Amino acid sequence: MRKLVQRLFSKTDEQQRTRSVETTAMPEHQPEAPLPPLTPKLPNAPIPVDRFDPQVAVPGGYTDAPRPMVSFVVIVYKMPDQAEKTLLSLSTRYQRGVTEADYEVIVVENSSDSVLGEARACQFGNNVRYFYREETQPTPVPAVNFGAEKAKGTHISIMVDGARMLSPSVVSYMLAATRMHPHTLIAIPGYHLGPTLQQRSMLEGYCQEVEVELLASIDWPSDGYRLFEISCLSGTSCGGYFKPIGESNCLAVPSEIWDSLGGFDPDFTETGGGQVNLDFYKRAVELPDTLLVILMGEGSFHQFHGGITTGTKGEERIKAMDDHFNQYAALRGEPYKSPTQRPVYLGSLPDSAMKFMHHGTTQAMLVLED
Repeated sequence: MRKLVQRLFSKTDEQQRTRSVETTAMPEHQPEAPLPPLTPKLPNAPIPVDRFDPQVAVPGGYTDAPRPMVSFVVIVYKMPDQAEKTLLSLSTRYQRGVTEADYEVIVVENSSDSVLGEARACQFGNNVRYFYREETQPTPVPAVNFGAEKAKGTHISIMVDGARMLSPSVVSYMLAATRMHPHTLIAIPGYHLGPTLQQRSMLEGYCQEVEVELLASIDWPSDGYRLFEISCLSGTSCGGYFKPIGESNCLAVPSEIWDSLGGFDPDFTETGGGQVNLDFYKRAVELPDTLLVILMGEGSFHQFHGGITTGTKGEERIKAMDDHFNQYAALRGEPYKSPTQRPVYLGSLPDSAMKFMHHGTTQAMLVLED
């Protein structure tokens, strides 16, 4: 029996190697020939079904909590139009399977010459609170920690960049994930709107006006899952679902873990916070007795707004990134390295995100086969 198993698997491995060589040599992907059926086609045989119903499954029914389960802290600076879209994507008119009693949104806006303002921030629900701060430092860290102090939820979700729209079931799946473990950490993969990373696409003319047309082409916000159609993975998520990610721009942690870690480290003083978001992600994920849950099928989508890492170019960008990297290494004693804890995956994958599933499995298999 053992010899039979070895022979069968060695034959399969040889077929796979042959197909791999053939695929590499061909300019286009060739579908594999189907295996011959073992029985003829019978009249009442089960009918094959190739596709799921397009409707994404949404958990729900979590409205009995005595206080908001998740407090979203959204940091805004010089991005009123983008922040408005972000807050719409956090509203109950967009998020599925939840009510305003399930979560709260804390908007912290640092002073600038282009403000969102309280009226625009609070138009999307009674669960939104707005705070305006005078800030002289180039980092959002004080604003993040200020907003977290105002949080009432059992979990705190930090959105250090207020220009990130969400997919429609982030809140619902976050609430479901909080019930999986006493210390659940919930991470949303990151994407950039546009055909490539915005720091690249901007060099070819991508800008806010192009992005407005791009969103109109999918009739956003009628179906938020169509954002996957017009996006690419962000740099810190570029390895796909099945390789360690570098950060999450919508990360939820239990409030007691937030307190135990002291929030965002105020020693990160570089523009935009430098690598403070990556630092907090790593410190949280590497804590013992925690469960990392990645919401596969949901996303955080970065809008173009001229930010320090996605809106600068040439020597200016090189210097900024070098300063960010050097500050992290000075504070932590080594360059940043993504945490390697294996996550649990939760979610319902929409058809529009299938290409990222394919990318993720391909990237993971390349590592395993190396």
